[in-house]
Parts: sequence; structure tokens; C-alpha cells
Amino acid sequence: MEPLNKKEIGKRIKRLRKEKDLKQWQMADILGATQPAIHKYENGILPEVKRLLELARVGNTTVEWILTGQHWENGSEERERIPADIYRLAERFQRFTQSQRRTLASALEMLEKAAQRVREKSEREVSDSDTQDLARSLREFDLVTRKAISAALGVHEAVLESLVESQVREFQALSTTAAPEPEEEETRVTSGAAQVQE
Repeated sequence: MEPLNKKEIGKRIKRLRKEKDLKQWQMADILGATQPAIHKYENGILPEVKRLLELARVGNTTVEWILTGQHWENGSEERERIPADIYRLAERFQRFTQSQRRTLASALEMLEKAAQRVREKSEREVSDSDTQDLARSLREFDLVTRKAISAALGVHEAVLESLVESQVREFQALSTTAAPEPEEEETRVTSGAAQVQE
């Protein structure tokens, strides 16, 4: 394992602060430190662990990036970490069979080719086109291609629905564990009322 380069750590801390458009005293306030401490961190003095954790949170990055310039998850040198949704999506795709992956890749490739043709015909991005422009562009495709695009859109929709269902289940699991059962709450309220009357 290579030793930590404290000067580079200081540069990353300074970069993080500047990208968040904060002055040293503002960062100090957020971290519960002093402005001279932030100055020291930016010049190669290592912050305490709790400050490193808070720096990572403030910068939407990881402690690993602050210390090494890379994220342990993927070796990326970008400051911001990859959003959790992307990891969940990758995890779900990892569970796909080889056949499902080929189907999805084929559907996405087909949609990309269709989008490219629409861009060529309309000379603007698909996302900037209105529904009528898209419909006109798609009418110019032959019937077999339109059916293939429709099937690809079906695969895309199924993946999106699956992801939404997963998020809903996750949210429901969180809300059921966080919220007390209505009967329990009613019992607590009634027993509390009984105690007040006594």
C-alpha cells in the first residue's frame, strides 16, 4: 500500500471546498472546526476521522477519494461519487441472465439507432422534438423497423417498471418499519388518555 500524499489530500480538500463555493470559515462552521484548522487541512495536515466523514458528505464524495483521489467502488478519479440509484440499477442488471442482457442491449441499440435517424431527419435532438415531429420521423421507417422499435420500447418500459416497482417496495419496507402499526398507535393513545384522566 502506498503512503498517503498529504499535499494531494490538502489539494482535494481545497478543491472540494471551492467547488461548493465556500470560504474557509464557512467550511469550518459546517465541520465544527476553526478557519485555521481548514487552512491546515488544505496544506497537508490530515483531518480527524469525523471531519473526513463530514467533508465526504458535504462534497458528495467518499473518504477514499479525499485520501487517495480514487473511489474504491470503481477506481474513478471524479470527485462526486456515483449515485446510489446507478449502483442499484447495476446490481439489478447483474442478476439478469445472459439472454436477458442480450435482449436489453439489443433493444437499447435499436432505440439509439432510431434516435440517430430521427436526429438526422429533424436536425435536432430527440429530447427537443415534440410528439408530432417524432411521429412524422417514425412514419418514414419501414413497418418491420417500426415493429422492432415498438418491441424495443416495450423492453425499455418493462425495465423502467421493474425499477419503479423495486423502489416502491423499498419505500414501503422503510415506511412500514418506520411507522407504528395503527392498532399499536391507537392503544398508546388510549392508554395515554387513560393516564391523563387518572
